[in-house]
Amino acid sequence: MLDNHNEIRAQFPFMEKFIYFDAAHYTPYPQRSVKKLNEFINTFTTDYLNLSLVNINQSREFRSTCGKLLNCEAEDIIITSNTTHGINIFANGIQLDPKDNNVAMLDSEFPAVVYPWLNQEKLGKATVMLIPSDKGYANEALIKRTLMDFNVRVFTISLVQFLGYRHSMRNIAEFCKKRNIYLVVDAIQATGVCPVDVQEMGIDFLSTGNQKWLMSPAGLGFTYISKKYRELINPTYAGTTNVNYNFDNFLDYKLDFKTSGEAYENSTLNTLAMIGTDEVLKYFMELGVKNIFEHIIDIQDKLISLLDKTKYKVESDLSAEHRSNILIFSHVDSTKNKDVQKMLEDKKIYIAVREGFLRVSPHIYNNYSDAEQLAESLNSF
Repeated sequence: MLDNHNEIRAQFPFMEKFIYFDAAHYTPYPQRSVKKLNEFINTFTTDYLNLSLVNINQSREFRSTCGKLLNCEAEDIIITSNTTHGINIFANGIQLDPKDNNVAMLDSEFPAVVYPWLNQEKLGKATVMLIPSDKGYANEALIKRTLMDFNVRVFTISLVQFLGYRHSMRNIAEFCKKRNIYLVVDAIQATGVCPVDVQEMGIDFLSTGNQKWLMSPAGLGFTYISKKYRELINPTYAGTTNVNYNFDNFLDYKLDFKTSGEAYENSTLNTLAMIGTDEVLKYFMELGVKNIFEHIIDIQDKLISLLDKTKYKVESDLSAEHRSNILIFSHVDSTKNKDVQKMLEDKKIYIAVREGFLRVSPHIYNNYSDAEQLAESLNSF
């Protein structure tokens, strides 16, 4: 358990009304970010604020915070509207040889990873292939063999799958670099709660969003793009904020893209979401991402230890290398899983059903008592 957990839990008053184990879907906001949001809203509605300058300053602060979280420079950050936006920046901006444009991903990926590339295939700019997998898992040797045998140019993968499998990104990234394969990483199910270091992992492009584990107003994401990839990926949006222009002479039109991640951004950014997300990221770094991850695993372990094994089977990979902040399991009669979820909702305990599995995703607000009540209700079914 995290230190001073009662203080942490007090940041989330919704836990007084119900038990929430669905952070992999979305998460309500902590009080400290609500305070920041309300301060801005109250000031903006009662006093003069130059919103353009507010956004410029807030975006600079936010990029700096994101860089600290991922271990990169602020100039490597693109502020996006969501994870899919970031993936589309890559998919639209990379120039693949029409005769050498194979793009691969697992066949159990979350749709947001797949659709940007299906669109590129429809436009005649990519050839999509799906690698056989199970619950987000594919043998690493199979992945590597497929990438080689089919001369894949781009491999897109979720660091943590929506069904919970956590991939060994460093191994995959090293393999892709040796064979000149572009690697695109979706990290929405990992950022902020699993240790993610783009330098240590060898990642050049990583996209994430804020409405799930980052417990912030929806409609914001951020993407890491290395300097190397910025030289390869063309900006496909153009506006006044991603080009160098003379603020005192609007009519001096020159398409001169910035050289930082800002070159890929989409003009006016989401002010409220930046304020909320920036505060949450700072909060998580104060707590320590590694500590948060260990807390989540601790809550999972409590639940697993209390589950009636004659009624439920854990489906997640529990090995240290691949275990994640998401746990999936099933009633021994899997056709009953939706009924199990409905029973829990009637008791104001919220989990998810995904691809037929029961999915539990604890966060910093959960404690042992939550796990005990969840287990008791499950075992009573």
